[in-house]
Amino acid sequence: MSYRELVFTVVAETAEPLGDALIDLGALSVTVEDAASGGYDENPLYGEPGLSPEVQAWERSLVTALFNPAMDTSGSPDFIVELLASLKEVGFHLSAPEEKIVEDQDWVRLTQSQFAPIQIGERIWVVPSWHEAPSDPKAICLAVDPGLAFGTGSHPTTHLCLLWLEQHRGLQNLSLLDYGCGSGILAIAAAKLGAQPVVGTDIDPQAMVAARSNAEINNTVIRFVLPNEDASELAAETKYDIVMANILANPLQVLAPALVNKIRLGGEIVLSGVLARQADEVIATYSQWLELSVWKESEGWVCLHGTLTEGKERPVSTLPQKKSLKLILLGSFLMLLLVFGEHLSRNTLLPALAPRIDGTSSALAVGTFSVLNTVDQKLCVALGCINRPVSDFAAWKITSATLTPENAREGLKNAPNQSLLQVEIQNRLAIAVLLPNLEISLTDADESELKSIQLTPKEWLPNAWQESHPNFSTKGAPSGEVFQTQLSVSLPANTAGYRVRILYPQ
Repeated sequence: MSYRELVFTVVAETAEPLGDALIDLGALSVTVEDAASGGYDENPLYGEPGLSPEVQAWERSLVTALFNPAMDTSGSPDFIVELLASLKEVGFHLSAPEEKIVEDQDWVRLTQSQFAPIQIGERIWVVPSWHEAPSDPKAICLAVDPGLAFGTGSHPTTHLCLLWLEQHRGLQNLSLLDYGCGSGILAIAAAKLGAQPVVGTDIDPQAMVAARSNAEINNTVIRFVLPNEDASELAAETKYDIVMANILANPLQVLAPALVNKIRLGGEIVLSGVLARQADEVIATYSQWLELSVWKESEGWVCLHGTLTEGKERPVSTLPQKKSLKLILLGSFLMLLLVFGEHLSRNTLLPALAPRIDGTSSALAVGTFSVLNTVDQKLCVALGCINRPVSDFAAWKITSATLTPENAREGLKNAPNQSLLQVEIQNRLAIAVLLPNLEISLTDADESELKSIQLTPKEWLPNAWQESHPNFSTKGAPSGEVFQTQLSVSLPANTAGYRVRILYPQ
């Protein structure tokens, strides 16, 4: 028995409704593929925060319909003409499709024949269950069958990540997070190479099913969790020696703060799913936290690698100068107190001389300021000083900012582009400081601003904190106060990045 296969080339908006119409007209099955698949202009679809396309198809899509002449009239010479006429009646004006005759065969065996064992590097082999494992005693075999989730080792991006794991000689007993784990192949390889503990996460529940099954088949102990499970493995305080993400360039940029936040100091990050032409853009996105570089390239795809170091955030060379300057200013402040009177200068000099509470100020500076602050309070009692919190950009540090989709946390009741921004911000000065506005900038893949959102303290401060500090607008934020807030943000459809900063309105 043979089948008749018809292939239509259509624009994205037509693909899905055309598929439905073909099914209604008797097609056994319909598939939609990218007409540019395998080429330089291939346009992948993905489902990450703010990046899920409204139309689930490619710009130029191939819609393939399969018919069985034994069950319908598709064997007739006039079938295509009649089919096009029927499609025209329901609004589709299409050119004649390409036609193929598909002979009946052992489809299971045919599918399996397309997935032979794959050798990666010197030791790693990806071996489907229907093949025998290689006889090399040094071989590390990954038993992974093609299934519900991405990741069989055949794609260059997966291949690059596996090669990096094999060539990382110090993997033994290092913790690893596989972000966007798919089938779990990278997590399984890491576990077999000695990494522990190993954790995998993905937004697709089906991927979790496939990954857990593959981990069990491979006799590996790996914890796979969904982002909305509130698992301790994904808590803000949990860090990893290695964070690996094989996704795509745009989601890697959107997720940059979250991924970097999972790396311990001195830990490494490995990113794949990036085309060579996109490498500089991804490297630039991560440059505020660490230096990425191209580790290796394969078939137009690159694997990026970087190490999180302390020096990126706090340049050591400038600290001695800052400490010396702080001591000089403290001495000057003491003289001004004695000569001009505390009530004339305190509201300007106190914030300028206040040390930080994050350990970057010297013990001498902290002790001296404590004494001066005590004297200042006593002088104010006598002289009647007016306490006014100051606005100081240097006081604030955004310690984390993570954007996650609300519909991944709460089912499908929220709009697809409605996301949740979680921000943690701290007053690092040893005095109270006026609360700033928060500005959220949403950008596209070219870093052009799509939308800017500015929130006043009343809009972004947690309600519970506002209720317990009714005079916050005049008294400001106490020294060392840490704020954790969650903000609902509606993303434009082509959002590829975001920035959060503090500002004081003019």
